Amino acid sequence: MKNRTYLILILVLSCALLLVGGAFVGAALYLQGNAPAAVFPTAPAAVFPTAPATGNLILTPEALNGMPAPGSVAPDITVQTLDAQTVKLSDFQGKPVMLNFWATWCGPCTAEMKNIEAVYQKHNDKDFVILGINQGEGTETIKGYAELWKLNFRLVRDADDNASRLYNVRALPTTIFIDAQGKIHEIHVGGPVTIEFIEKRVAELLGKGN
Repeated sequence: MKNRTYLILILVLSCALLLVGGAFVGAALYLQGNAPAAVFPTAPAAVFPTAPATGNLILTPEALNGMPAPGSVAPDITVQTLDAQTVKLSDFQGKPVMLNFWATWCGPCTAEMKNIEAVYQKHNDKDFVILGINQGEGTETIKGYAELWKLNFRLVRDADDNASRLYNVRALPTTIFIDAQGKIHEIHVGGPVTIEFIEKRVAELLGKGN
């Protein structure tokens, strides 16, 4: 009799546990089906400024604010060669000059270096001078960079930032073309510049000198 009673009690308790468990499961499923989905804020897309188009001459007041105007006398500058000699812009009086302000960390600068080198190989300082004016980097860094990219045109250091201040350079690369009379012919902010872009200015400057 006792065994039968225990068996009945066990069955009743088991049924009760099943009913309670089922209720909990049903409630959980109900809540899960009706709960709002988790909402995560969408990160805004990264916004990058559009790179200047190749050969795009920027002559807006904002870009040239404080820079010497085309047609004005180019400020004379003193820079250092990689063997610690000084070079002045006025040393090249009588020849057109291209000033290219650059740095090794500047992507567009690197992208245009092979084009500048190609123009140098054609003219080789005989009738057109190129000064690559590095901004804020050491001699060994510049030498290593020149060796890596096989650059032979004159790379110099703006050791005290005086050149960039005189020309109010705000972005790299910045390229300035100066005629044989020492006047600014054109200012180009941005890059990379193409061989054709540089050669067109060289032809203008050489024709202007004749």
